[in-house]
Amino acid sequence: MGFPKSNGNAADRLYWDVSQAGISRNLVKAELVSSVSWLIKLRWIAGAGVLIATWAVHILLRVGAPVAVLSAIGVAILLYNTFFFISERRAKQRGASEDEFQSLAIWQTALDWLAMTLLFHYSGGVESPAIWYFIFHIIIAAIFFPRHTAFLLSILAILLVSGTVLLEYIGLLPHHPLENYLPVSLYQSPLYVLGVLGFFSTTAIFVTFLVGSIQERLRRREAEVIQLSEDLQRTTVRLQAINQISKVVGSTLDLKQVLERLVETTAKAMEVRACSIRMLDKSNRYLEPVAVYGLSQTYINKGPVDALTNPLAKETLSGKVVNIPNAPQSPLLQYPLEARQEGIQSMLSAPLMGKSGPMGILRVYDVKANRFNKEDEDFISAIAAQGSIAIENAMAYQAMSELDKMKSQFIQTATHELRSPVSVTRSLLRTITAGYVGEVSEQQKEILERATRRIEFLQRLIDDLLDLAAGKVGSLLGDDLQPIPLKEVMERIIARYEIPAREKQIELKFECQCDTESLYVKATEDSLDRVFNNLISNAVKYTLSGGKVVIKMDTLDSEIHIAVQDTGIGIPEEALPRLFQEFYRAPNAKELAAEGTGLGLAITKDIVQRLEGRITVESKVNVGTTFHVFLPRVRETVQQ
Repeated sequence: MGFPKSNGNAADRLYWDVSQAGISRNLVKAELVSSVSWLIKLRWIAGAGVLIATWAVHILLRVGAPVAVLSAIGVAILLYNTFFFISERRAKQRGASEDEFQSLAIWQTALDWLAMTLLFHYSGGVESPAIWYFIFHIIIAAIFFPRHTAFLLSILAILLVSGTVLLEYIGLLPHHPLENYLPVSLYQSPLYVLGVLGFFSTTAIFVTFLVGSIQERLRRREAEVIQLSEDLQRTTVRLQAINQISKVVGSTLDLKQVLERLVETTAKAMEVRACSIRMLDKSNRYLEPVAVYGLSQTYINKGPVDALTNPLAKETLSGKVVNIPNAPQSPLLQYPLEARQEGIQSMLSAPLMGKSGPMGILRVYDVKANRFNKEDEDFISAIAAQGSIAIENAMAYQAMSELDKMKSQFIQTATHELRSPVSVTRSLLRTITAGYVGEVSEQQKEILERATRRIEFLQRLIDDLLDLAAGKVGSLLGDDLQPIPLKEVMERIIARYEIPAREKQIELKFECQCDTESLYVKATEDSLDRVFNNLISNAVKYTLSGGKVVIKMDTLDSEIHIAVQDTGIGIPEEALPRLFQEFYRAPNAKELAAEGTGLGLAITKDIVQRLEGRITVESKVNVGTTFHVFLPRVRETVQQ
């Protein structure tokens, strides 16, 4: 989660200090690893340099020096550097700790100090130009060691140099001058010795202080940059999380899925132990768990939560985000013992607010005390706001679906009750019209035929309503879907309208531009018959004499495309958006044919969609209409 900014309380300040310390430790370790590797590489050059310089000074400048000893020092540097090279490689491979690298660095410095002291002693002591190489090591120590360690190493260097010089001065150590380098011997000159030691000591201390101060400021700046980077990264992650939550909960209108996705995504985005949503029941008094992620069933069933008496619920439902840093000790908790048993230490609650008031509570839980800060409060508040919208939308959709289902069931029940008396009445009227119960006059026969037509229209309306209601409640197709040869179905339906088309002097054609004779769709014969019977009957019905109706069938990738094209009266542009609505008929269709239920196209679209297809229409008044139906193509051997 990164390192949160302090919001002023002691816990946050402690967390901030610990975070800063963690950054510093990471920086120090990174510097140690890098510096240890760099020193090892540099020491190869130093060891070789001692050997080369010794022989170059002796041969080219003819300066007398203990060549054998100085060469041995150079070889020793290369040998112990080989040991450090192998140790450093192994430490990296096993992911050694900071302490191990610190120890490795100290041992390197100690041996370098020893080598430098020997080199200093055998190259003239206080008269040696090599004295200033100690400053180089002091600078390195100040760069990657803590300030107090760097000062100790500086004092050690001063003691080594001073001790060597003083021991040579009093004669306890032999002096090894560089012959032909200085015209006079200065190692026993008190003024010279004090001057060199004084300048060396003050330079070492000043360099340590200066480099250490600069390095400390750089580390602080680097820590600030890292902190800013982590803050930016955390903010970016949380913005992405909010966006992701919006997408996740907005990808469905199923209320259960919305709630489950919301708690899971919130818990993962905030990197917490658990998340839950409690919604107010119908009485608006009790909060019931409707979605839970990461909590045990025992804790979920711990007891009722009364929104009127529970302190935490009351405060949250008032519109506040409530942060509980120590849950088992909080007076706001109704079940502190259960929280302790669950291992919950921190809670953060946000209200789910709807248009008419609070709907419930979104809550996250964690096993660490003082886990949440102001940023977390703002974040969960944003999530709750997004979640409230998604929940309200899902609840509205659920309510509409229930109402639509109830309406369909009512229509189905009512029309089913009407079907029997209408069928009986229709049969009786036909019996009377046919003269089976006595002779009827022409005037009576005309009235009876008119009544029969109206009863037949009512029968068609009842049949359409039953089909529509059956489709709405999901029982029109049933479980009998199987591969159906579409071309054979189309030929049977088209043959049905050859005589009516001929009577109206309409040209009726079927064109199949197919890659094979056998094209299958997963459906039932009744459903396909209903779809294309509606479309072809409308085409014949609304095409005037001398017109043309063409049914075209072809394949498009994994779909079968059927176009029902006519040269009929067309559909007004303003009527096209409402064409598939229930009970809607275009104005010019009403003028041409007064009778019509306005349900045929609604049923047709519903069936096509249930077959996982799609239907579109294009039309122009007095030019004609074309309906396009696209159905998924399947193999004949599809298993049910």
